[in-house]
Amino acid sequence: MIRRDILWKGIIEDLAEDFLHFFFSKYIDRIDFSRGLEFLDKDLERIMPEADTKRRHADKLFKAWLKDGQEQWFLVHVEVQGYPDDQFAYRMFQYYYRILDRYNKPVTAVVIYTDTNRAYHATAYRTNFLGTEQIYRFQSFILIDHTAEELRASGNPFGFALEAARNALDPGSKDDQQLLVSKLDMMRHLLSCGLSKAKIRRLYNFINTYVSFQNLENKLKFEEEVRKITKSREPMGIEEAILKEVREQSLEQGIEQGIDQGIEQNQRTVTVRSYKKGMPVTDIADITGLTVEEVEQIIAAYEAEKQA
Repeated sequence: MIRRDILWKGIIEDLAEDFLHFFFSKYIDRIDFSRGLEFLDKDLERIMPEADTKRRHADKLFKAWLKDGQEQWFLVHVEVQGYPDDQFAYRMFQYYYRILDRYNKPVTAVVIYTDTNRAYHATAYRTNFLGTEQIYRFQSFILIDHTAEELRASGNPFGFALEAARNALDPGSKDDQQLLVSKLDMMRHLLSCGLSKAKIRRLYNFINTYVSFQNLENKLKFEEEVRKITKSREPMGIEEAILKEVREQSLEQGIEQGIDQGIEQNQRTVTVRSYKKGMPVTDIADITGLTVEEVEQIIAAYEAEKQA
């Protein structure tokens, strides 16, 4: 089972522009998207204590440019379901002052609360001592306060990801039949919106993985129904088709580098790319021909490299 914090980090990066359109619509005309977005996860890891970086939350830091030439940094926190933290507001403040102190860059922050424990849904950090007061407010989005219909009506691809997460909070989300109906409804909607194939694939992976079917037969039925909807001629689900495409691209690169080295590099590349997209370890093993243990070793090495 892929952790949800990993899924959130992946979808925020995959749909970064849509994310900004969703949360910063008032300021979107000021952002210069022609200069691209740069992700600064390494910087985020350097400034926070090691213990905090291992907690079950998804943090993203990325840089954007404004049309007036200014460089801005966006700090994104996603709190995963079932993770109460009475120190969260203080940690938000820590991120802010450490970025400001180390890089002297203006920061805007967003928190997406994906759980239902309102006692921990902070919107600011406050401290007051002997006449000195500090208030740090940040934008917060409490998923449970929005309906799935409202999120779909946004017409924003990132809103569709939020819709999938919102559906997971409903009591019926653990029922395979209701889950099948919900996921197929979302896929039909995605395919009617005129989104690019790349965005549909990314959203498909998020929707398919965020809440898993209890029964393997229902997972296969979902993939079969999606094939019918998309009129796919491939005898495989979209998820496997994506992995196949990545594998073929990597194999071509591997052949140029040498057969033996290429195959080994291909397996590692496919494993890492698939892991970043939120694919289950067992599925990655099937595609790459590796054992589950070998896949887990590659993923562990990749995570270690990120921390280095």
